[in-house]
Order: sequence, then structure tokens, then C-alpha cells
Amino acid sequence: MTGALLAALMAAASGRAPATSAPACLPATAAPGLGAVDPFHAPDPKATELNSAGKSYYRDGKWEEARIEYRAAEKADPTFLAPRLNVACSFVRQERFAEATAEVEALLSKAYVPWAREVLEAADLGALKPRPEMVRIRTAMAKAAAAWGGDLDGAVLFVGRARAPLRIPPTGAGFFIINPHQEVYAFLPATGRFRQLTNEDGRVVAMLPAPGGRRILYVVADKLIRGAKEGDLALRGVAIAELTLATMSGETPVRIEGDVRRLEIGSVGAMTLVKVEGDKASGMFRRGEKGALEPLPPKPGWHGALVLTPRGAEPAPAAPVAAVSGGCRASAREAAAPGKPRTVVVSAPGRPPRRIGEQFGAGLTGLPLP
Repeated sequence: MTGALLAALMAAASGRAPATSAPACLPATAAPGLGAVDPFHAPDPKATELNSAGKSYYRDGKWEEARIEYRAAEKADPTFLAPRLNVACSFVRQERFAEATAEVEALLSKAYVPWAREVLEAADLGALKPRPEMVRIRTAMAKAAAAWGGDLDGAVLFVGRARAPLRIPPTGAGFFIINPHQEVYAFLPATGRFRQLTNEDGRVVAMLPAPGGRRILYVVADKLIRGAKEGDLALRGVAIAELTLATMSGETPVRIEGDVRRLEIGSVGAMTLVKVEGDKASGMFRRGEKGALEPLPPKPGWHGALVLTPRGAEPAPAAPVAAVSGGCRASAREAAAPGKPRTVVVSAPGRPPRRIGEQFGAGLTGLPLP
């Protein structure tokens, strides 16, 4: 009789569960589970080619032919999920609502973010909204949201750049659209998988976990304003959003009127403090109810844990962030090298470090704006 079997029999006799070994940290091969192995890789070219072929049939109303191409695209790259939404849309166009609903449910269970928003906004799924099947879809969304955010305690949270950013001209006055292609992600050291947490069209410019790690605050911005004088920079269309991870539910965003030259965010207990330097809003505030900033007396010497300027989020403190996920003890820090994007380095005892964002960049609170 092996030692492991003997231990299991003894545990069963005593009514205790057998002891199991602690999960490995930073596995060389990602463990099964929710999330992506690499959310920053481009889809397989063959898969995108097949998906495009499916769209050609779709436009011609050849639904079966379109689905053949979409299914082939899924097979060519199982991580490329756009074809699955397209299959659902094709069933709706044929009024095969039960089959469309099954496709949507499968998509949501696989990757809640960003596909929940896509499901709600896809024009060709609109016919489902007044139908009884929409109740099933809403139920699937709630279930998928709870699964997506339910085991993120101890995950490494960061802002990651999914692809090359829209670059702003280095000189000249003007109004410039900001699109750094950045969202908030979680990395689970115990499984080696990632989960995308926001879907803000790539406009996330900074992020701060709230105390306890069960909520995040993140900032989006629309435009960079550059004046005629050197250093005359501001952000416009700035909003502070809040996301509760366990339910993946958000509060009403706090929108800051006018141009913002500097923004600091921090917490005192459950209260979120905001310090703004801008042309219409300036001073100390607290995040109030229903998306409002409530003025506070000045707090000399106070500095937020998150600092955002028109040049982007300032680097996170040098001290590494501890992460305990699924029994795996890891830590994360930012690293920068001349001529290369800022990265997040996750380390665990006895394991090679994992570098996140080597291609386009990643930061614990954000990145420089391009």
C-alpha cells in the first residue's frame, strides 16, 4: 500500500479530507480554468481569414455557409471568440432563437468580459431583447459575472496595453483623441491565466485597487489638450469609475468637468479621496453618491496612491505588491528599461519570474500616455 493511499484511508476513517499539496505558482503551462493564457496575442491569421470569409456569406444571407466558416475559425484558434458571436447572430437572423441563445450562453460562460457588452450592443442580436430567451441570457450574464470575479482575491491587478497605441503628435497645439488601447486585467499566479476586467474601448488611463482588493477604481479619459506654450497640457473627458470584482458590477462614474492637469486618488477607510487640479474642478473631494464629487476642506500634505497627469500614470511605488492566490504566494513590481515599455514582473519562490506587457506595456497603476 502506498503512502498516499494509506494517508487517504486514514483521513477517511477520521472524517477528515486528505491533505493535498499546495498548488504550484506561476506554472510553466497555464492550468485549466476561466480566463485567457495570453490576452495580448493577435488571433491566428487563418482564424481571422476564415471569420472574414464567414462575414462575406453572412452579408449575402447564406447562413449555413457563414456558420461553416465561423466554426472553422473557432477551430483554427479557440481563443478567438468573435466567430461564436457571429454564429449567434446568424441564428437570430433565421429566427432560430433557441440556438442563438445557446451560443450566447456558451460565449458568456467562456469569457464574460468583453463579450457581455458585445451581446447587449450587437444590432443583430436585438431581436432577442423583447423575447423570453432574454431572461435566460440575463441569468447567464449574472452567473458568468459571478464566476469571472468570484476568485480574484490575491490576483495581480494591472493596466495592460493590448496593442500598439494611437500615438499623439509630439508637438503642436490642438485637441487629440486618446486611445492607448489599455484596459484593467487580473493575473492569477496560481493558474497562470489572465482575465480582462474592463471594457472601456481601450481608454483606461489609470487604476487603483481599493483597500481589501475587492473593488477597483479606474480612470478613463477622452482627449489630450495641448496649448501653445510648452508644458501646457490637460486631459479632458476624465471620469472615475468603480468596479466591484465579486459581481463585476459598476457604480455611476464620477465625471470631472473641464480640463484636468493633475489627479490624485486615495482611500481613507471606505472613503475615496480625490484631489483635482483643473480649470473647472480644483481641490479636495470625496467620491459621493450617484456619481458626484463632494467638496472637502484642504488636506495639506496629503498625496494619493494613484497620480495621473496628461503624461500618464506615474509609476507605482517601488515596494512590490503581495499576491496570495489559491495558496500561491507571489509578489508583483513594475520594471522599466530604456527604450522599452514598462512591464509588470510577477515573482514566486522557486519559480522563474513572469514578465507581463513586454510587447506593448503594463503597469500596476497605469502607463505613460503615448
